[in-house]
Amino acid sequence: MSKILWSNVLVPGPDVMEQSFSNEHYGSLLTIPRTKALSIEERKAPLPDRKAYRSMSRAGVLLTLVCLEGREAVQPFLDKSPFDIGVYCAIENGPVDLGSTRAMLHVSREDFAEEYRKLRNPKMFLKQVTNLAPAHMGIFLGIMGPLNVYNSSAYGSLHALEQAEIDLQEERVTAALVCSAFSFEDPLVLERIRRKDLKERILCEGAGACLLTADGTYSDWNDLDYGDTESYYGISHQIIMQTLTKGDT
Repeated sequence: MSKILWSNVLVPGPDVMEQSFSNEHYGSLLTIPRTKALSIEERKAPLPDRKAYRSMSRAGVLLTLVCLEGREAVQPFLDKSPFDIGVYCAIENGPVDLGSTRAMLHVSREDFAEEYRKLRNPKMFLKQVTNLAPAHMGIFLGIMGPLNVYNSSAYGSLHALEQAEIDLQEERVTAALVCSAFSFEDPLVLERIRRKDLKERILCEGAGACLLTADGTYSDWNDLDYGDTESYYGISHQIIMQTLTKGDT
């Protein structure tokens, strides 16, 4: 019931060399042998509101960057009604501040509250809240329609694509912005992916977005072999692969 009107991806280019990933807080206990990260620095990313960085995860920044490129494609639908554009976003929970967590390991019960107050910036919690990343992006674009968030590591992107398909078919929305972003912020998420989904593929940061509209035909978003790829993009994998395969990037 849909077609891709616009699409965009952020993925490491062929010039990016694969590297082994490790985290200072886990050391040799957690290592991902083959990874590629995006060279984007969050604080230097061209976001509309500079103050937003304080409460945005890296995945949230990547999500906003990939979606902002579609402003011209989204604008005609906004002009008709900003309430009729739906957002369908696949994204993981934001990262825990491992530095402050590690510093609290041996703090006594009596001193816990005071030390926690000193070590833990309250704004860090905002980076963990799953729906804030697409909410920020939607505010930047001016979208006021339904916001749907899917956080299944393996199937989040498929859930987003399939729900957008249903809502377009049922005429609940006139356009669907399907999007996702994946970063290396949470080492435990990376380890889970390594054990369950990665196999011999290269784990890559990435983000993808596509604007869908109804065209009277049904789109089967499970029509690709998502396992037969050289790279793997975490929760964003299916959206990125569909965009690279079918979209005009």
